[in-house]
Amino acid sequence: MNSAMPFSGVYGHERQINFLKNALLRDRVAQAYLFDGMAGVGKKTTALAFARALNCLGTEEETGEFCASCRKIETGNHPDILFVAPDGKFIKIGQIRELARQMCFRPLEGRRRVVIIEEAHAMNDEAANALLKTLEEPAPGNVLILLTSRSEALPRTIASRCQRLRFAPLPASAVEAFLKERRGIGEEESSMLAAASAGCIGRVIDRDPEASRRFEEDILGVLEISGDAGDENPLAPFLVVARFGDDRAAIVEKLELVKEWYRDVLVLHETGREELIIHRDLLNFTRRAADRSTAGRLTRNIECIEAARRAVDRNANSRLVLESMMFKLRQPSTDRRQQAARGS
Repeated sequence: MNSAMPFSGVYGHERQINFLKNALLRDRVAQAYLFDGMAGVGKKTTALAFARALNCLGTEEETGEFCASCRKIETGNHPDILFVAPDGKFIKIGQIRELARQMCFRPLEGRRRVVIIEEAHAMNDEAANALLKTLEEPAPGNVLILLTSRSEALPRTIASRCQRLRFAPLPASAVEAFLKERRGIGEEESSMLAAASAGCIGRVIDRDPEASRRFEEDILGVLEISGDAGDENPLAPFLVVARFGDDRAAIVEKLELVKEWYRDVLVLHETGREELIIHRDLLNFTRRAADRSTAGRLTRNIECIEAARRAVDRNANSRLVLESMMFKLRQPSTDRRQQAARGS
C-alpha cells in the first residue's frame, strides 16, 4: 500500500496527515476518531483520504494514479464507505441503529468499513446513547470518524472514546495553492479568495460570489457603522434580517461574513494598512466605516455578532436573535451619545 497517494489531495494539515500515516504504518488504527475544526476547514476531505488509505490496493503506485478502490471512494461508489448526516436538524436514533446493524457484518469488499458521521454534534440524546453503545462494543473491521465544528456539544462519554485530531484554519498560502492548482484560478483572484476564506477551503468552494456580494452590500449599506440612523429607513434592520434567510447553517456563515468585515474595519481603523484587509472587494465600505467609528464600538459590535452566532448555533429563534443584533449594531456608541449630550 502506498499511504502517500491517498492523501495527495489534502492541502495543509501536515501534522494530522502524519499522525494518520503513522497509525497505518504501525498497524495501530483506532476504532474511532474525532475530527474537530471549523466548517469547511478540510475535515471531510481528510476523512475520505484516510478511508482511501485504509483500503488502498496500491497496485498502481508506479502509474501515479489511484487504484480501483481509491477511485470508487473518490466517485462515491465504494460500498464500505458510509455517511451519516443530520436528517433535518438532528441525527436521529434510527440512523444510528441502522449504522450499528450494518457494522455487525464484515466489509463487503474493502479491508475496513469506514463510517463518516458529519456534524456529529447534531445527534439527539437517543442517537448519542445508541452510538455510545456501538463505541463500547466495537465490531472488528470498522472505523468510525466523527466530524464536528462543535466538539463541546458532544457528550464527553463519546469524545473520550475517540482519538481526537484538531484541525486549525489553513494558512492563506495553502488555500491559494488549492485554488490555483485544483481550480485553475488566476493569481490575483486566488489571492483575494484565499484572504477571504478564513483558512477554510470549503468556504471558498461553496461560496456563491454574486449572492455573497449582494448580501454584503445590502447589510453593509444599512450598518456602515454610522451610528446616525435618524434619517435612515426605520424598517431597514427588518429588511436586512430577511436577507439572512431561514437556513441555520447559511445564517451562521453570513454572520461570519459580517463579523469578518467588522474585523477589517477595526484593523484599518487601528493600523491604516489596507493589505491586511480580508474583504478587499469591500474596501470602499471599509474605509468609510473606519473613518466614522471608534475602536470601542467596533469591538462591541464584533462581540455582539459573535454572541448572535452562538445563539443561532444553539438553535435559538434565529429571527429574534438577528433582529436584536441589528438594533444593537445600529445603536450610537456611548462616546457619541456623550458628545451629543455635551453639544446640547
